[in-house]
Amino acid sequence: MFALYLDIQKGKILDDLDETEARGRWKSFIGKWNRCELSEGWYDPSTYQKAVAAVSELEPGSRDSEPPSRDTPKQRYQRDEPSRREDPESSSDDSVGPALPGQEGRQGRGRMGPSIPNMQDLELRRENESEEAYTRRKEQREDMKYARKLDRKGQKEALDELVPRAEAGTRERQLEKKREKNETMKSFREKSPGAAEVPESELMGGGDSLGEFKAKKQEFERKKNDRELRREEMLMARAAERDERLQEYREKEDKTMAMLRGLARQNFGA
Repeated sequence: MFALYLDIQKGKILDDLDETEARGRWKSFIGKWNRCELSEGWYDPSTYQKAVAAVSELEPGSRDSEPPSRDTPKQRYQRDEPSRREDPESSSDDSVGPALPGQEGRQGRGRMGPSIPNMQDLELRRENESEEAYTRRKEQREDMKYARKLDRKGQKEALDELVPRAEAGTRERQLEKKREKNETMKSFREKSPGAAEVPESELMGGGDSLGEFKAKKQEFERKKNDRELRREEMLMARAAERDERLQEYREKEDKTMAMLRGLARQNFGA
């Protein structure tokens, strides 16, 4: 199931990933699965059965009977479930990810040049952006934690050089540990609980207030423009999907009328 998810949603092959990337994507997949953030099709029991059937083709027993299949999990899933392309519910707005083979031609029929992103593309892009933002925040926290650890280690080494410690097990060393513990507890007691440190520029009204105001205004305008762009993309995607459904409906009506005209000519003549 995980290999099928990577192939369809991310366009990646599980065997081509290294251990670190595979483990990270596995954790992300499990989190989304438990939070029910995936589309409804992934929770369908038939999807799991198809994934198990695709994996069973690569077992040692099947390799002796027939040559190994070089199809990707997405191709095996496409081959075992042809009815998904014909089921209108499978192409609803709840599906996430790129279109399966066979659907790309129908979606892009009659279009030239770059196409307008649909709802699935926008949702997939938001998903990728959220994953990248989470990864960046995690890396920043780890880097900060490591930097603090190195700083504490350096301070400790510098202090040991200035004031050598007593030998381990002696009474002098026990007294030093007691003093260090008392100093640590004293530093905790001196800090006011719940009080946040406020910069002096905010307390005294200093700093470049005009420059800060302009910077905040520019940041507000940037966020506003981003929201408007996202809203415009959503509207364009919905309009494109509506036009596509209308075009399909008109083509269906034209075929029906052509069939009726043919029947009329056969029964009543020209």
